[in-house]
Order: sequence, then structure tokens, then C-alpha cells
Amino acid sequence: MNLFGNSTAAPSLTDSIFGSSSSNTDNPPSNNDLFSKSIPQQQPPSESRKRPRTGKNNTDDAKEKPSVEKATSETPRQTLQRRQTQSRHSILEQFTISAQDYQHSGGDDELYADVRSLMRHHGLVILRNALSEQDVTTITTVADDTQRHICDALDAKKIPYNSSVANEETETFVYKELAVRCQGRMDVRYDYDDNVTTTTTKQQQLPSSLIELVDNLAASILHGAEPPSLVYSGWIFSHPGSANQPWHTDGSPLFGNGINETLPSYAINIFVGLHDADELLVLGPTEFVVGSHQMDPEVVMDTMIDTAVPAVIGKGDVLLYDYRVCHRGTANLSSTLSIAPSSSLSASGVVDKEDDHDETSGGGVVRKVLYQMYARPWFKEHLNFGEKSLFEE
Repeated sequence: MNLFGNSTAAPSLTDSIFGSSSSNTDNPPSNNDLFSKSIPQQQPPSESRKRPRTGKNNTDDAKEKPSVEKATSETPRQTLQRRQTQSRHSILEQFTISAQDYQHSGGDDELYADVRSLMRHHGLVILRNALSEQDVTTITTVADDTQRHICDALDAKKIPYNSSVANEETETFVYKELAVRCQGRMDVRYDYDDNVTTTTTKQQQLPSSLIELVDNLAASILHGAEPPSLVYSGWIFSHPGSANQPWHTDGSPLFGNGINETLPSYAINIFVGLHDADELLVLGPTEFVVGSHQMDPEVVMDTMIDTAVPAVIGKGDVLLYDYRVCHRGTANLSSTLSIAPSSSLSASGVVDKEDDHDETSGGGVVRKVLYQMYARPWFKEHLNFGEKSLFEE
């Protein structure tokens, strides 16, 4: 049975769940259409503006992919140099586009169509220059306020979250507002202060331009009879000295027997870049196995990890990835290394920590990520947070 092709027969179960689709690409949908009806499947973008390729990775690309570290014997400087090398790999160009390219040619409809096509083929998309400098400043201010408030509360309760003698037993915990599931890496609900019983300052609102952009991007990827839902919005704070995450996907497969890998996207995550790209190489970019949304997760983690590449996003960039893509957050090296000022960059682009000056009194810089998860209306995410509030006495 052709689950996703055109048919004159009665709608299949998949059509009922995901919404019907069409192969007609002559009339791309308007913004309003994105939220009111099923959007036709788009063909890969044309080469007229040398956009990234959307075909499967070829053999040469697979051979060129640099290896992810297999041992802990790397020094921080070696790890950074490997990240720099991986970040220049040609495969990243295949799913990287710039919002500026669409301002004078094609417009929003073409942008959404290209994002949808790249996501379908690769499982992730990097959209450069998606947000203004002012938007990034506003989001960063909210992130800083959130981090300070949460960390002050943890410090007041003497709860370690990034100690020098970190281990899983002392640094894995959950509250209603946040969860620490990996050394030095904190997941905080965006609406955390709705749970606070003490007097707090309500968080600033995110920029309306960001909300409009991510809503439209999500609707273009998760197109169907009904618009997608914003399931979750939160912050990731990766502290200096944080550990590599285990390789993982963001949830369990909906179906077994290879069916899950054939489905269209049913949930996505969107990251907003709040750091310069060079700085992010030190702070720990997220690594992805490209195309793994169409593979068995166990096979990917057993045999494909060496093909992973870091998705290095700069300030104002947006990263989108399919819920099924295998990925991990990487260690924050900023307690040891930091990007030097542009006027004093060494050949390697880094300086040792003792020669650098940082904004954080403890040494190092916290990586901040705003992320939002969207899903089809019928999909339910089971978030692993606690019942007790951090702010309860």
C-alpha cells in the first residue's frame, strides 16, 4: 500500500492521521493556507540560487565525514579542533539556507517550501539570519533572568548542579520547573514562574517576530488538516564543564517493524541561536546524525555515530530538527578554553583559559538555548519533570 502517494481511493489510516497530501507544486500555499488546510508536498528546491542539495547523502560525503570522539583521552583543545574541522564539512551546506536569500526572491512561501523539503530529506535544517539583533538581545535578556533566578534558588537550597566532583547521583534531579538529567545541563520550562508560589517578576514576552516565524515554520513542516500545536517551550543551560549527553532521540517510536522511519514528521524541535558561531564551538554545539529520522534508532546508535556532525548556529540563526533524529548535546569547554577576541586570535582560534577573561565569576560561559517543540495535534509528549516546586519551602 502506498501510504503517502496520491490515490483516488478512500483515505488511508495514515492520511487520516497526518492529513492528505498532494504532489502538485505549481501553486505553493499562502501563509493563511498553512493553518487551514493540507499543504502539497514540495519537490526539492531548484538550483537557481545554488540552494543546498536535498538528495540522499552520496558515497563521497559519507567517506568524508570526520569521526566523533570514541574515547575520553582527547584534551579540550583537541576536542575543539575536531569540532572546528567537523563544522566545515560539506554535508552541512546541504541543509543550510539563509533567510536573507528569500527577502527579494521567492518570499515566505518559497522559504517554507524549501524548509519542508530539506527537513523531509535530511531531518534537520539550519536557517541563517532568521532573527534581528534586537530580537536576539531580547531573548538573551529573558534567558539570563531565567538562569539567574533558577540558579539562585538552587544555591539557596544547596543543591549542586555543576560541581567539580559531579556525578549522576548528586546532579540528576527534577522539579516542577526544571530537570537536570545530565551533568551540568539544565532543562527549564519557559513558563516556570507560573508554578512559583513566591513573589517573582513575570518573564518578558518573546518577540512577536520570533513567534510568527516559528509558528509558520512548524506549520509548513507539520502540514495537515489541522495546524500543529506548541507542545513545550523551554531553555537549555549548559554550564562550563558539562558532560557530553548520551546519544538519543527525543522520544520512543510510534510504531515498530520499520514503520516509524517511513512516516512524515509528526514532531519537531526548534532551537534559537544566542551565541556567536565561534563561541558555540567552545560552549558545545549539538551533534546530529543526518538523515537518521529515516533509520532504525538502534542501528543508528550502534553503527552511525561516527558520521555525526555539529550543527553550529550563530546569533539569530534557527535550527529545526525532526523528533526522530539521533543527536546529543556536547561538553562545554569554556572553563578551560575560550574564543579569543578577534584582534588576538591565535592560529587555532582559541586561547587557554588562564589567558582569557570571562563574564562568569566561576570561570567559563553558560550556553543558553531557547527551544520550542511543535507536534501534530494528536501527538502527546510525556515530559519528565517533577511534582514538587523548587520554590516551595
